[in-house]
Amino acid sequence: MRNMSITGNVGQDPTSRQVGNNQVADFSIAVRRNRPNRDGNYGADWVRCSVFGKRSNTVMKYFHRGDNVAVSGQWSINRWTDNRGKDQFGLELNVNDFDLPHRQRQSNQQSDHSQGDPFAGSGDQIDVTDDQLPF
Repeated sequence: MRNMSITGNVGQDPTSRQVGNNQVADFSIAVRRNRPNRDGNYGADWVRCSVFGKRSNTVMKYFHRGDNVAVSGQWSINRWTDNRGKDQFGLELNVNDFDLPHRQRQSNQQSDHSQGDPFAGSGDQIDVTDDQLPF
């Protein structure tokens, strides 16, 4: 099986389409290259992604242009001829699983604040007796 996992940024807001009885969300991800080019800039490779079924609703609701996402699924190479007659190739991913790392951090930060951070304060000294220490 040809599976892969990638992390990158959503290129544009997802679009929705109907395929038979399935709802499909389509979007692309820019994956930053590891090495800079001669000009010192890091390029990106683009991966076209599709999510089928009920999970496409989640993608439509929560994925937005620029969001950092992690996706995994089955990949394939798509080949086509552009309007100039030149052969083009592109990587496509049928997404089985996805995550929004930045949303996870935000929700963790919100839950941490709701429970009260014992180390966050106004900088005032905290009075603690020896009996309150666990050691």
